[in-house]
Amino acid sequence: MEPFQRPMMRTRTRSHDSWLILDRIAHRSKKLEGVVERDATASATSHDCVGRPVRASLRVAAAPAVSRLHLHLPDREWVEEIPLAEPMEEPSVIAAHRNSILFKVVVPFKDSEWTDPFLFPVDYFVYSASCSSSSPPSLTRLPACFEGVAPHPEEDKYFQPYRRQRQRVMRVSQLGLLCHGEHGQSFTVADLSPHSYREVELCILHHHAPPPGGVGTATMPSWKVKRLQITPQMRMTGLNLASFTTDVVLPVSRRHLCWVDYYQGMLLFDFQPTGRDQHLSFIPLPSEALRSRRPYIDAGAPDPFRRVSITSAGFINLVCITKSRVHSDSHLDFTIKTWILDISRPKWRKDFGATMKHDEFYSLYEAGKNLPRVMPSFPVVSLVDPDVISFLLKEDDDIFWMIEVNMWYKKLRSSAVYIKEEESEEAEEEQVGGGEQKAGGGEEEQVGGGEGDKGYFSKKVCRIFFDGHYFIPSQFSAYLSEDAVTSWELSDMMQRKVKQRMARQKSRLEAPSDQFDGLKIALWLFLLCIVCFFVLGPSGFSPF
Repeated sequence: MEPFQRPMMRTRTRSHDSWLILDRIAHRSKKLEGVVERDATASATSHDCVGRPVRASLRVAAAPAVSRLHLHLPDREWVEEIPLAEPMEEPSVIAAHRNSILFKVVVPFKDSEWTDPFLFPVDYFVYSASCSSSSPPSLTRLPACFEGVAPHPEEDKYFQPYRRQRQRVMRVSQLGLLCHGEHGQSFTVADLSPHSYREVELCILHHHAPPPGGVGTATMPSWKVKRLQITPQMRMTGLNLASFTTDVVLPVSRRHLCWVDYYQGMLLFDFQPTGRDQHLSFIPLPSEALRSRRPYIDAGAPDPFRRVSITSAGFINLVCITKSRVHSDSHLDFTIKTWILDISRPKWRKDFGATMKHDEFYSLYEAGKNLPRVMPSFPVVSLVDPDVISFLLKEDDDIFWMIEVNMWYKKLRSSAVYIKEEESEEAEEEQVGGGEQKAGGGEEEQVGGGEGDKGYFSKKVCRIFFDGHYFIPSQFSAYLSEDAVTSWELSDMMQRKVKQRMARQKSRLEAPSDQFDGLKIALWLFLLCIVCFFVLGPSGFSPF
């Protein structure tokens, strides 16, 4: 394998708003307007499969802070009043490409007799930034896919419009989004799943842009299923379909979708094959990465130490965080390695300049930055600069950090606190209640009138437990006018308030209180009296 030769002329990184780190956890809101009033990310109103209004907006944050999709579902307050058989699945982001984001949302029945969320149908939406600054982002609901599922009309009449069992099972990890066309108004959504040991099944939906100027009739998209053969050449190069697990689906250029197994390689589907090119091909991982086995994690849990990403220049990056041995109670002995693949010449090249060991990684921490010395996880490669990688650091069960590191120049660029989903609702209420206030001296006061640590950190119920997952790089904000996006300010305010709360909490833990010091002195005096009593005896001992 050839080492990666870095070009002398480096690509200049665009401004910080040209790409985002998008969270998979979406926040559902009861209000119909956007996350911030008159924000450019607020979409046009769409409707779910039962006709209820749905809107989307985006709380935009500068990387490495995490941006979050907000879903506005005003007609669902009644759901909280129905005793469901089990918790309903929360909305989640699936994929992103260019100006679009794919997400799913469960649609509950408005019928108190049917309270099993497993029966509720699932809607998939594509949220797309408009090519015109005068038009809001669009929100397109995809038609339900019933391919390969037997109909049950007698049972379906009790469930309107249909129950989930009627829908084709499509795992979130196996769904991909590919935008094409000049402005990304056309897109393809595809699901790839094994059908047998030598065959895969591809379920595809092509959505075409509406005719320009309203001329002609737009074709209603529909799902189609095709079966693809696994060739002997694929098996010879290392593909084992029986154990192939899709960790992530990547859009490559404007014609490929790539299903990646972090411990085998990539199944690449070409939507526009030329000549004798096959639709489906397989690219194994570099030999060094194939020597490791998938770590034992809970079933369905993501692998925190590997990531395959795509840059805007079309290069595929593989990041591996390998640990050698337990180094101490606080951190591990680990090495970060990266490889680069040019899809036109499918051969991995190791980027030796971007390799980093644990001691070098921790040396990047600056004085005054109270970042935890723990093993980094869930790497995200920048879309605009492949030398820049963001990592998740887990300080404890309540505090997570995102840090941005330039691997080539060995520099920590910035850090941010991971904002939890329930804190988004707290921020919404603060906006309604008057927002941030400042004292006469200019220093920021706590929001909401609380005291101590109650000033900021959500009191809301945690709907989704976060312990780390894959983040989604997105260029959505690059298609919007920077001046029209006002949710930056909300994200900055949330970062500032959370960090202030953390600083106050840590200072209280580190600074001994007078009361605690007094108790310690009293305890030592009491122990001294007991010792003197036994040494001198009752007659010779007097505490006064």
